Amino acid sequence: MEQVSSSKFTRPVYTCADGVRFATPEIVARYRARRLKTNILADISCGIGGQTVFFAQQCDLVYGIELNKNKLDCACKNAALYGVDNITFIEGDALSPGMVKQMSNAQIIFCDPSRPKTENVRNTDILQPGISEVLNAYRDITKRVVFEAPPQIPPERIKFECECEYLSVNSKLNRLTLYFGQLMKCGRSAVVLEGDKYYPLRSDDKKLISNADKMGIYAFEPDPAVVKAGLLGELADELGQKVDYISIDSRRSLLTSDILLDSPFIKNRYMVLDKVPFECGVINRSLIDLGIGRALIRFNVAPRQYWELRNRVERGLMGERTAHLFRLQDGIYVLERI
Repeated sequence: MEQVSSSKFTRPVYTCADGVRFATPEIVARYRARRLKTNILADISCGIGGQTVFFAQQCDLVYGIELNKNKLDCACKNAALYGVDNITFIEGDALSPGMVKQMSNAQIIFCDPSRPKTENVRNTDILQPGISEVLNAYRDITKRVVFEAPPQIPPERIKFECECEYLSVNSKLNRLTLYFGQLMKCGRSAVVLEGDKYYPLRSDDKKLISNADKMGIYAFEPDPAVVKAGLLGELADELGQKVDYISIDSRRSLLTSDILLDSPFIKNRYMVLDKVPFECGVINRSLIDLGIGRALIRFNVAPRQYWELRNRVERGLMGERTAHLFRLQDGIYVLERI
């Protein structure tokens, strides 16, 4: 056991092995604890207690169950560190009949199951304990069950009736939380966390958004939680203006409009400066004329070719501005962040 400082927490926490690596960041833990506020909650895979201590700040009683004694010892110390004394820590198997019986007064079951450090295809089958196992074990106690799952899993791979909530922190996809029973608010949701503020976008029926083959005056990079949740149509509807969708490649998508828009669900905003053919010399001349000093490639390029391409388009640039180059079909759009 050691006490370490981590950007995930506002205080140095006690940890062992890979406890901090898989611990829930404090900003996420506080948000989820507010959403799951109840009288009695059982965290049946509490690890070093990164989420558990914040449940305790919102609930009357919390059970923290963990198989690994070293992690449980860390969780006890972290509870004291954060000044909470309403957690009953128990070492053992949360799915054993005896443990389930001890949790008979729990109103919500929360589970952050273990998963492989790497996997070829991310889906819920990799989680231990499995979702079906937990639902079956606690079915006579409560239907209000919550799981954490790898956020890279898209909604279509989750074969359960639940709310799939994708969370982003600092414009980076961070967590996927699955809510069951009466805790469901919709089918898919995206939440942007900024300090103590949160911004939800929710939907049951997927809204369509029109595809565009060219950019308008402005382009917008949506928050990754919105993209992963498949809520681009809902975002366009919330913006309340004419907005189209542009697919750059498998990893990048943009929204575009002739109106400058802003929203917590927009990661970056750009002005379109130019459109030129995908020819390095032509791109270079456009950048020079615009007074650009640096050009970032924002489309798929083989790693060994990235710097070769960038060096060619940046040859002779002297300006102080930065351009973002997006490829659409055979053209290059030169964008500048607003």
